[in-house]
Amino acid sequence: MAIAYTILSFMEIFGFGKRDIFGGLMLLVISATYFASIKEVTNGDYKGISFLVVGVFLSFIFAVLYALILFADWLEFLLGNSEFILYIRGEIWMAFAVLPLAYLIKREIKEIRW
Repeated sequence: MAIAYTILSFMEIFGFGKRDIFGGLMLLVISATYFASIKEVTNGDYKGISFLVVGVFLSFIFAVLYALILFADWLEFLLGNSEFILYIRGEIWMAFAVLPLAYLIKREIKEIRW
C-alpha cells in the first residue's frame, strides 16, 4: 500500500491525470504512515499496527471526501450550472484496495492479548 500511494502521489503532483499538488502531498502523508508501520510490524512489535490503523483511516477519510466532491459535481451538473465528467480519482480506487488490509487489521486486533 505504501508503494502504491507513493506512485499515485507522484502521478498527481506531476500531472499524470488530474494535477493536484495538495492531493499528492496528502497521498505522501498516507504513504509515509504506511512506511512507518513496516519496520515495527516486521519486527513483531504491535505498536506498528497503530500506524496501519491510522493509514487505513486516512485512506477511507480522503476517499469519502473525494466521493462527496464527485457527488457535488454531479448535483451541480443536474442543476445545469456546469459540465460533468465522470472522473473517479485514485483515492477512491485505493480505498477499495485497502479493504482487505482493514479486515486483516481488525482480525489481528481481536487476537492480541492486551
